[in-house]
Amino acid sequence: MRNRMRLWMIVFVLAVFFVGITGNEVASQTEGSAEAFYKGKVIKMILPYSPGDGIDTWVRALIPYLEKHTGAKVLVDYMPGAGGLLGAGHLYSAVKPNGLTVGALQLTGLVTSEMLELQGVKFEVEKFSYIGRIDVVWRILFASKASGFKSIEDMRKATKPIRWGCTSTTSASAVDIAVMSEAFGLKSKITTGYKGSREYMTAVMAGRELDAISAYIPGYEKYVQQGDLTMVAVQGNRRFPDFPQVPAISEFQPLNPEGKKLLDLLNVLIDAGRYVVVAPPGLSEDNRLFLEKALLETLKEPQLLDWAKKSRVTASPLPGTECKKLVNRLSEIAPKAERPKLKYILTEKYF
Repeated sequence: MRNRMRLWMIVFVLAVFFVGITGNEVASQTEGSAEAFYKGKVIKMILPYSPGDGIDTWVRALIPYLEKHTGAKVLVDYMPGAGGLLGAGHLYSAVKPNGLTVGALQLTGLVTSEMLELQGVKFEVEKFSYIGRIDVVWRILFASKASGFKSIEDMRKATKPIRWGCTSTTSASAVDIAVMSEAFGLKSKITTGYKGSREYMTAVMAGRELDAISAYIPGYEKYVQQGDLTMVAVQGNRRFPDFPQVPAISEFQPLNPEGKKLLDLLNVLIDAGRYVVVAPPGLSEDNRLFLEKALLETLKEPQLLDWAKKSRVTASPLPGTECKKLVNRLSEIAPKAERPKLKYILTEKYF
């Protein structure tokens, strides 16, 4: 009896041992097969924007290192139109998920467009195959010197509507402002139609037509130091390392649970990042993981990081699996049944 038990134990241990070896071999073969698949191939990267745009600059800097880590040639295919919706829709529905076509997209704009059910949205953001995040940006709530606003509490006490400026109702700045106005009960009036951040930044510094804006930080620190602008708060749930004395929006108490939910939405949008690399729905997990690893390794390259520092952008790599979780979280915070109300807040109430 004892001999039989000992024999079964030996068989069990050997079985576990060989299963472990087989599993490791399969994993190694899977990674190796993806590497072999991409070697010498051409990867097309769709940019749904015009040449010279911010993401174009990023992608041009990434390409040499992506080619190094994939063994493939990477070519850019510009497909501008409808604020990025045209190219995103093409990638979603007209491209085979064979791993040889990906896209570099502005995630916040696409998520917002889908939530607002804008015309031209022909994709479901959740269903893209996520390769990874390239960067995030620090967005700051600036107020003019003339407004006298130094905190969210000052804005809450305003007796007249706070005059805000941005490019369009679907811009990241417009989303920031509308969410804050609703969450904190601010009296706000948002004016759209500015051609870009430089134009509305000039207007807010003049203090005659605008009181405040929400904008990216690079390039405007000197105006803060000169006293022409006040940094009221950092969008999101983290303080900006270069200005640690400026509070994050999440540190202020919203009016009610609905306001808290809106701030959660804004925080997740910011964490999801500005630019992400995605592939069509249905990409094999082997190829997705290979491309994810290549992108993450690319964003560690010292020369690329030096370029990013000089260009005043921040490489903030995040695996595609984590990007997907953030996108899923957005759907939980703003389910389809609640989107008509959200659309009213983001596109009508304060405009």
